[in-house]
Amino acid sequence: MNKVLVLFVSCSIFFLSGCGYKDIDKRYFVVSIGVDKGQNDMYEISLKLAVPSSDVKTGSNEAEILTESAQTVSEAVRMIKSKVDKELDFGHAKMIIFGSSLVKKDLSNIVDWFSRRRDIQEIAWTAIGSPSAKKILEAKPMGERLPSNSLFLTFGNEGTETPYISSVYLYKLIRLRNERGIDPILPIIDAEDQNFSTNRLAVFSDSKQVLLLEEEQTKYFNMITNNTSKTEIKVEKENQAPYFVFSTDQVRTTYEIQSENKTTNIVLNIEISGVVEESFDVLDDQKKTEYEKNIEKEVTSQMEDILRLFQKEKVDPVGFGLRYRASHTGKESAKIEEWERIYPLADIKVNTQVKMKNVGIIQDQEGYPE
Repeated sequence: MNKVLVLFVSCSIFFLSGCGYKDIDKRYFVVSIGVDKGQNDMYEISLKLAVPSSDVKTGSNEAEILTESAQTVSEAVRMIKSKVDKELDFGHAKMIIFGSSLVKKDLSNIVDWFSRRRDIQEIAWTAIGSPSAKKILEAKPMGERLPSNSLFLTFGNEGTETPYISSVYLYKLIRLRNERGIDPILPIIDAEDQNFSTNRLAVFSDSKQVLLLEEEQTKYFNMITNNTSKTEIKVEKENQAPYFVFSTDQVRTTYEIQSENKTTNIVLNIEISGVVEESFDVLDDQKKTEYEKNIEKEVTSQMEDILRLFQKEKVDPVGFGLRYRASHTGKESAKIEEWERIYPLADIKVNTQVKMKNVGIIQDQEGYPE
């Protein structure tokens, strides 16, 4: 009986088909994906394909961008496949860019397609391309060795360090799309000839862009959510003239929701330490406490303005609603309904504490600055 079973299994192996694996020389590797709004409510899909180089030491930034328009993303990808002689491999797609005109509509269908596509990594970064996603893919920054490598270094925190950049993974965008109590954000990439810049943010609600944060607002928002350690705070005099620039070494931000006498307070606590990086006047080390108060006043004002802006637009990218849900008991639907009622009426309180290590001056033996 055992011999018959072994013979049957052995014979069956000859009738099994292959797994469909294709060698590397029969593949095109998609490194970046752009999605724009086409004509007649169609999607314009752009794929940036890396062209393999024979010189593995130096690498090559040679790439090809294929674009196709269709009513669905799946159809556009299938049509692009008909233009190439090799299989499209999405396993190396690490950047997904949505066009600025597309994000004003509902992104649910687009994000749903990326979440269902099993060969696209959910650790890919997502962003908005201005004026379009295709323009960002076409940019060739100076010194880029590999296709889209400048984008990977920017959002992977492996290259530049700046307080203006927020990295949003695809899995986080998928999760926050339906999460109650927090609204998703996306960084904006602005095309500048053959280069690009990233210093703005877009806030979403119901899968549509509803608020745009400019450079300074983006910097202070990242201080709240990312505890950005490397940032600069400009302190001005009463006549709006520059006074000095404070460079932070460490930023620690916490927040809590307090209920007192039927009123709700959102309390934000910020602890900052650093040094003076640039001064437009002679600073006195004996007045360090006064300078710290000036910084605290500037930070508190900026933070209160941005939090009140979120209240006005009825968005919550910080996640105060999540904290409220976690710290209160009851049915989830009832807590969400209650939070939506009290959030626009909550009082904003920001407590800032600054520790200045030194004012950055050299003193002589008598204590006077040189």
